[in-house]
Amino acid sequence: MRLVALAAALLLGFAPAATASAAPAEAHPSSHLGAQAAFRPAAQPPAGDRRVTFGVRPATAKAPDNRPSFGYGATPGAVVKDYVAVSNVGTTPVTLKIYASDAFNTPEGGFDLLAAGKKSVDAGAWTKPAQTSVSLKPRSVSIVPFSLTIPVNATPGDHAAGLVAALTTEQTGANGQRVSVEQRVGARIYLRVTGQLTPRLAITGLTGTYDPTPFGRGDATVSYTVRNTGNTRLSGTQRVGVSTPWGTTVDSAALPPIPELLPGGLFKVTTKVSGLLPAGWLNATVHVDPHPVAGFTDPVEPVEETLTLSAVPWAFLGILLVLVLGVLAVVFTRRRRRRGGTTEAPPAEEVAEHAAAH
Repeated sequence: MRLVALAAALLLGFAPAATASAAPAEAHPSSHLGAQAAFRPAAQPPAGDRRVTFGVRPATAKAPDNRPSFGYGATPGAVVKDYVAVSNVGTTPVTLKIYASDAFNTPEGGFDLLAAGKKSVDAGAWTKPAQTSVSLKPRSVSIVPFSLTIPVNATPGDHAAGLVAALTTEQTGANGQRVSVEQRVGARIYLRVTGQLTPRLAITGLTGTYDPTPFGRGDATVSYTVRNTGNTRLSGTQRVGVSTPWGTTVDSAALPPIPELLPGGLFKVTTKVSGLLPAGWLNATVHVDPHPVAGFTDPVEPVEETLTLSAVPWAFLGILLVLVLGVLAVVFTRRRRRRGGTTEAPPAEEVAEHAAAH
């Protein structure tokens, strides 16, 4: 039985097919295409090294250039033409597939592309390389033209994709099965279609719990998802604070910036706020300040959501209740004893006369 596996490499890097101990500019196999970074030339492998190392980057018609990614602004119906450089830095010949794929955000905010074979419906479907594969000699570069055709009904705002070079190899798994492994590297494509822009982030799925201690302060755990509900790319900063009914507020530790989110993208966050008194209830507030991507000045409103947490010290109240019940039991017992000790028995003569009368 043949299984299929996929390994993706860092954006604008170089992918070693047989090992992850590559030179700094090489891309290590990972679960997503990595963060946008300036291109750095890969170190030449030493003589006799049989690793297959390849990469992609923007180019002119003659040679690679220094753009960190492909970025365009266009109207619906327009056609953009450009070039991508596909490089084989290794010492063995290689044949690579060339294709485009839609981009999306992982729950951790990473930039990723659809799995191989999954059909693109957005900018990945609009991007067509002039050839579907390229054969490269050792340590050579091939310039591949491509076109991006924006449909006349394309929605305004930002669209993202990746232009991919992929190598499929067969390996034998630990169980002896043959596994087809596709290793790929990609260069990002960002397209902004003209029209009405609605930059907006939203905070969804806000939940929280308060964990008290029997005596003293407790911790609040707050979880939420930041979603890009607009039509432009946005990053941002965030903060979480928990306030008491009498107005004091405790902030969480500094939170990382919100990574660049594509339209429809999301970023999941969980944080803890410590040192909170069990005040009966607490208000956890999440505040996000969105930021447009570099080169754009779209005004974006901050967003904020608040959740009320139950902060009752149940363990303390339970101990207090036991103590109160104990005190009441002692008081009740003493009263019964006191009443029993002061009750006088009737005189013997009265008892005898009462018996004779019957």
